[in-house]
Amino acid sequence: MHQEINVEERLCSISEKAQLAMLLDILTPKPGNVHRYKDHHDTRLIHFAASIARLAHPIYQAACWGYQRNKSPQGPSKLGELTKLALQASMKPHRKNTLLGTILLIIPLAVAAGYEIPRPKWSPSTLRQSLSHILHQSSIDDAIELIRSLQIANPGGAKPKTPQWTEESQAFDFQSPRTIEAIRREKYTLLDLQALAAPFDSIAEEYTTDFSYTFDTLYPRFIEALNQHPRVEDAVLISYLWALGQRPDTFIQRKAGPDAAQQITNKAYKLHNRILDLPEDRWQKELIVFDEYLRSEGSRLNPGTTADLLSAAVFLALLLDKIKLIF
Repeated sequence: MHQEINVEERLCSISEKAQLAMLLDILTPKPGNVHRYKDHHDTRLIHFAASIARLAHPIYQAACWGYQRNKSPQGPSKLGELTKLALQASMKPHRKNTLLGTILLIIPLAVAAGYEIPRPKWSPSTLRQSLSHILHQSSIDDAIELIRSLQIANPGGAKPKTPQWTEESQAFDFQSPRTIEAIRREKYTLLDLQALAAPFDSIAEEYTTDFSYTFDTLYPRFIEALNQHPRVEDAVLISYLWALGQRPDTFIQRKAGPDAAQQITNKAYKLHNRILDLPEDRWQKELIVFDEYLRSEGSRLNPGTTADLLSAAVFLALLLDKIKLIF
């Protein structure tokens, strides 16, 4: 006999797990990021905490829409609108863009989890199927709402220092007053817009691949780290170093150029391999030099996209009940 599903409880759980994933990310002392021991000159831990506190309801709304979408698939897509609402909520306490990248990943995952609520047991494959379904139904209005979100957040690295920034990319630059007009004229959906950004933005690339890196690479690596390290913060930290050491962070690429990003990747790769042989209580001593290096130019060398992607992988692990005890 199947146990009756408590829909409201599951909806609330999705929101709670998303917030916990973001808290685990921001509290873990990851080199270059704001964390519980270090702030940036313009953004502090309290700003992130205030943003995360404001996201409970927007993420709940995203999960609710996913659940409703499963029951009644007709009607317009709301993915872009939900993203904008979450971003506005996160910025309300201080008017700072603290979590744009994370929100762009968390909201679609929350919608997919809401879509999956009628299913008693979830798996990575079923969640990803629902996510793909939601993403591929995105609309022109979703693309316009994404542009409006970017205009509100005004993220750094808006005009990348990479060769992939083409004339076509510039035609859909969110800073241009004609971008929304161009989206309507060319009938670009949210996925079309993300495809333009994918060559220089790993988060946009996730949209075009049904979150391939999150599901196929980073989530399995995080689960492996959880099995090797008893404290979840240690698993987050080692997964972050591993990810940063595998491929350049596109946030750094856009702000500081590909050479700087690749140099940081090389350093992270060596550091990750070095601390694997050390007990966890000695990690921080090894991380200090790298952390100071990443902070040497303000937030220009902050591996923000790597942290965003890791938050998504941690959220996925929480949705699938892979993190049983965090204390």
